[in-house]
Amino acid sequence: MRVKEFQDFLREEKISCAILFNFDDNLNPNFDYFAGFEGNGCFIIPKKGRPVLLVPQMEEEKARKTRNKVIIYKKDFWKKAKKHIKGRRIGIDFYTVTLMMQRSLKKNLGKRRLVSISERCSELRAIKTKKELSNLKEACRITDEIMGKCFGGFRRHRFRTEKDVVDFFDEETRKKGCEFSFSPVVASGHGSSQPHYVPKDVKLRKGFCVIDFGVKYKGYCADMTRTIYLGKPKKKETDMYNLLLKVQEDLIKELKAGQRCSETYNNCVKKLGKYGKNFIHGLGHGVGLEIHELPNLRPSSNETIEEDIVFTIEPGIYFRGRFGIRIEDTILMGKKPIILTKTPKDLLRMRDK
Repeated sequence: MRVKEFQDFLREEKISCAILFNFDDNLNPNFDYFAGFEGNGCFIIPKKGRPVLLVPQMEEEKARKTRNKVIIYKKDFWKKAKKHIKGRRIGIDFYTVTLMMQRSLKKNLGKRRLVSISERCSELRAIKTKKELSNLKEACRITDEIMGKCFGGFRRHRFRTEKDVVDFFDEETRKKGCEFSFSPVVASGHGSSQPHYVPKDVKLRKGFCVIDFGVKYKGYCADMTRTIYLGKPKKKETDMYNLLLKVQEDLIKELKAGQRCSETYNNCVKKLGKYGKNFIHGLGHGVGLEIHELPNLRPSSNETIEEDIVFTIEPGIYFRGRFGIRIEDTILMGKKPIILTKTPKDLLRMRDK
């Protein structure tokens, strides 16, 4: 995908070829993205011409279905690879390169100059193609459907523990032929004060319950957070939730292509007012083949939000040891922002059984 665009970059940077690795079942999303292949191997992109996919014999049948020139290796990987590595300036995707692989690169590529192309890979992946957008929209649709069923389970008092909710997500996700984008968060009561809380086999506690969930469809991730209330909230709690919801909705409405990520983050802090100090993480991140991609919506970010980028907006406020509230949607930046996750966001109150 987008190999020609990447080759333009190689020529601009005077890089003879780029090498991407995917070994030991540690999936390199850049390899998958450019080679169009999920499996072990090495992908060599020359600055001109047809890319070369080197794979072990066991991957041959699958590799032949790609558009790449396929080379099969047994124990002679570097011997065959070096025949296709031309020039003195070589681009390396260090995304999943281990220390052992770095040593192997130095040994086998001699005095060639190795330069990192990982950042450029991530930048190209940030702008989504029509096919990618279709997959991301479907991932969000399925996530919405399962979250809706989850809320129904809460209403029917189906869940006793946080683990029960996670098990429900697992079952429903498998039924859809999908997998998790990330390990779901089900953080009830005081657990909700931790943004990356790990659900436990403990009884659901009264108070706010933060539920962060998303499925991966055809390799593409969705990400959504909803906060519900178990029991009857106090007026102050309801007011805080409604403030956070208005901040999130206003931030989304104000999004424009070309807007700096740091500006969006700073706007969030201002809108939160006295609760700005309780906002303790980034405002959002890109999503795609990975759950965390470019851009990063943080105060130190130099990145901008461009058309056809898919990302999250997830403000939250946290009170250590007491509770937390977070609301998150996956957004597509078009001429105007498009919210891809559509599960209602009004505070859902679940009465005691």
